[in-house]
Amino acid sequence: MDKIVDKIWRFFSSVKLAIVLILIIIATAIIGTVIQQGLPDEMYMKHYGMSVFHVLNAFDLFDMYHSWWFELLLMMFIVNVIVCTWERLPAIFKMFSNPKLKLPVEHLNAFKEKATIPYNGSRQTLIKNLQQKLKEIYKSPIHDDSKEGDYLYLEKGRIARFGPYVTHISLIIIFVGVLIGSFFGFESYLNLVPGESSDVVRTLRTNEKITLPFTIKCNHFNVEFYNSGIPKAYKSDLSILSGNTLVARKVIDVNKPLTYKGITIYQASYGQAGASNFSLALQGGDHNVENDVSLNLHQLYHIAGDTSIEVLDYAQNYQGFGPTILVGVYKGSKLMNTGIYLQKYPDFHGAERVDGYTIKFLKADESFYTGLQVAKDPGAPYVAAGAIVLIVGLIMSFFSYRRRIWIFIPDSPSSQSFVIAGVADRNKYSFEMEFEKIVQEIKKGVNV
Repeated sequence: MDKIVDKIWRFFSSVKLAIVLILIIIATAIIGTVIQQGLPDEMYMKHYGMSVFHVLNAFDLFDMYHSWWFELLLMMFIVNVIVCTWERLPAIFKMFSNPKLKLPVEHLNAFKEKATIPYNGSRQTLIKNLQQKLKEIYKSPIHDDSKEGDYLYLEKGRIARFGPYVTHISLIIIFVGVLIGSFFGFESYLNLVPGESSDVVRTLRTNEKITLPFTIKCNHFNVEFYNSGIPKAYKSDLSILSGNTLVARKVIDVNKPLTYKGITIYQASYGQAGASNFSLALQGGDHNVENDVSLNLHQLYHIAGDTSIEVLDYAQNYQGFGPTILVGVYKGSKLMNTGIYLQKYPDFHGAERVDGYTIKFLKADESFYTGLQVAKDPGAPYVAAGAIVLIVGLIMSFFSYRRRIWIFIPDSPSSQSFVIAGVADRNKYSFEMEFEKIVQEIKKGVNV
């Protein structure tokens, strides 16, 4: 049993495993970008064809961020990072709490950045002057004495050694947040016409019903268009009801969602719910007068004799010609003829007459529904917190670096000089200039 546990531990403590998992996660993220996620199956069938659809759907590539294999990848990566961090972090804590205050002189002389500085006076006076000067120009040194002499130790940027581990922790927090959102969250849609309300939404892909802990009511919906017919803006005035009690109300648009009890409602789309009333102008008759007529869909209007007209259908933009109605002409109860009438081109049927009347389509009172995306992501706060921790870790790793300086004053009556040497984990050029400046300041401070 111990051997099995040891093998599992060694498997997850492998840095190679971390690299492989990262590459696979990146590859899946690319696939998820190329293949749009969360669309209805019908759209994928139309785009890819039935045979390709079945293959891709078998691997959950249309909703891969909620697939079992993607969640397994994230869990493996989390375990891998935890084990790697657990194995390596104790050594960093030991280094942090027990720095090497003393190094043999031969090690100091092997450093690239080093200098031997003569001094006058007693060794104790020199140590006191060095401590005071270093405190002014760099930081207070740690003093340690030994049989060979006295050491002064200085260190900056020690916290940078924790940067990679802070980054590791941030990735764990982010991926845990993703898993929480995957397991306990949902993405759904809801279409409402003004005045309608519902507490039931449907998931984007599976069309599964989800009952919300509150009711969403659309009070008003407004859509504005450019002259070209392209939508300019659309907004929904929504109320949140708990039972019959109003608990929240907000006008939302594309960039201003409404959030209540951890569920966020986004303005996602809109659509035509139909046109219920149409304004027509009838001109002609015995006195050639023009009458304004208001008709509902499928409402008969008597013109003269046994002739009547009826609006049979409506299209918001018929073949690019704009709002269009289909009108039926009846003799008694028998449909004799149909014709289309264009709002933007009122003379399209200007030469045609119905019992001596010309018909012009003036406008339609259109109604639209609002398309809402309703989403719950309880993992979002964890992802946001992880992102902040990630930034902190990157700042620690890339904007700071560890550098150490040792000063050794030999305990020898014949020696009237001391050695200063330093080393940096990286950013060698900057440390070279920093070290040279320290040496020059020390020389001034000890009256060399």
